[in-house]
Amino acid sequence: MIFENQIADDVPIPILLFSTDEAELVWLNLAGQFWLGSSIKSLSGKSLASLFHEDSELSEILKKSTERMTSVQVHNLILKPRGKSEEKCNISSFLHDGNVGLCIQPQGRQTLSESVFGEGASSLGRLLAHEIKNPLAGIRGAAQLLRDDIDSEEGQSLIELIEQEIGRIRRLADKMERLGDLPPDEFSEINIHEILRHARKVIQSGVAETVVFTENYDPSLPTTLGDEDSLTQAILNLIKNASEAFEPNSDKPEIVLETSFRASGGLPIEIRIKDNGSGIPEHVRDKIFHPFITHKPKGQGLGLALVSKVIAAHNGVIEVTSRPGETVFSILLPVQKGNPHEV
Repeated sequence: MIFENQIADDVPIPILLFSTDEAELVWLNLAGQFWLGSSIKSLSGKSLASLFHEDSELSEILKKSTERMTSVQVHNLILKPRGKSEEKCNISSFLHDGNVGLCIQPQGRQTLSESVFGEGASSLGRLLAHEIKNPLAGIRGAAQLLRDDIDSEEGQSLIELIEQEIGRIRRLADKMERLGDLPPDEFSEINIHEILRHARKVIQSGVAETVVFTENYDPSLPTTLGDEDSLTQAILNLIKNASEAFEPNSDKPEIVLETSFRASGGLPIEIRIKDNGSGIPEHVRDKIFHPFITHKPKGQGLGLALVSKVIAAHNGVIEVTSRPGETVFSILLPVQKGNPHEV
């Protein structure tokens, strides 16, 4: 078995293992999954060319290592994973169980495009925070006036929900300048099911009654550490997208929220958000988490980019599979340190 003792999963640099014949990915460690921005499930079997732009030098490293039956080391090689910015890396190859592996040590190079986008993102965050906060005070005041005029229990419950969302959005606006770059020392213990139930309640109150929400939760799911407001916003974005995936005359539209615990691997908490809508068009599917990429006529292409950034800030992975009639967003998260379920 490949690295059965899982020592490689504890190594903080990407390790990728390829078949010697077709140069297809057969395994990668957790650091590799974080670096490439996807899980081993979705990356397994992919070729070098599908993982990296300009893969010729990597192909040559694999070839030399296989032919010479020895390690090959290359310093300061520029790599550009698909959908990522280029990085200067040190590479070491190795042979293992009939396969050839790469240890990739990114040198932290920041390209000009990254620097420019980073400054623009911060400016955008400040602008969004300002524009969001201005109307919140008026909305809160209107909600308080409505509370005095509404007697029904359902009405009071909806007003309470509005006030909770106002508080959460204001806290989120305070963090917008960082756009999801959340320091771990601000994380707290989180129950994922509470976030899912709250997000479902928020979205369900604004969609057609014909949309059915189904919840299938693993009651033994352990807690994780994170920022509750940011994770809530990420989940809200995903459920909202699911609610917008249906055609006007869709037959039995349904959104399914699921959780499960995976006994193996370093990211055992799995959250799935499914819908039976029209699916994500193939031409944007591979770029759906990039900023300003959208298939919606009035979309801005920022929602899923923020979701991806928030999940990455929580040391997690998000992936999507989609076809007409079924779209599934899967989020994988670590457990809280010291949790009895920790693997």
